[in-house]
Amino acid sequence: MRIRVLVAVVAALIGLAAPLKSETQPVAQNPLDQLAWMIGGTWTTEGDKGPDGKPFHVECTLRWTENHRGMKFTTWFLIDGKLVPVYEGLYAWHPAKKKFTFLYTDNEGNLTEGEATMTGDHLEQEFQIVEADGTARAFCSTIVRTGPDDHDWNVQHQNKDGEWVVVFGLKYQRKPA
Repeated sequence: MRIRVLVAVVAALIGLAAPLKSETQPVAQNPLDQLAWMIGGTWTTEGDKGPDGKPFHVECTLRWTENHRGMKFTTWFLIDGKLVPVYEGLYAWHPAKKKFTFLYTDNEGNLTEGEATMTGDHLEQEFQIVEADGTARAFCSTIVRTGPDDHDWNVQHQNKDGEWVVVFGLKYQRKPA
């Protein structure tokens, strides 16, 4: 008898608590919505001279995580006529830091982690790449939205003297899905 009463009381409390929570607490605003313009389609860029001195083609897609609290991305490089996935990662909002955080791996076992802030049309990112051997290098980049389907991206790294040196700059365009 006592067990039935206890089960009935717990069930009643759960039944009362669920509607109270959903009705009294508004859905929290998602800071990642500031980056929603990057979702959808395929971002592409090309150039005459990559790190190996050869022409290059890059494609990147971004999509929401299932809970809409993260953005997953995959970046492919055209290598020997075939698109090869090189980077896979995630953007998320860090509530304590009040910044976006990102983390991604590459096909050589390197790990990149960083933070980003969005101000107007500028996404400023600071990050470090930790190579598979444990060597870490500091980088920063800026993504500037130049139109609904266009953005510029430049990357700099910090040299041994602590100076920031431009590594490259690219113009991306979105192709519809």
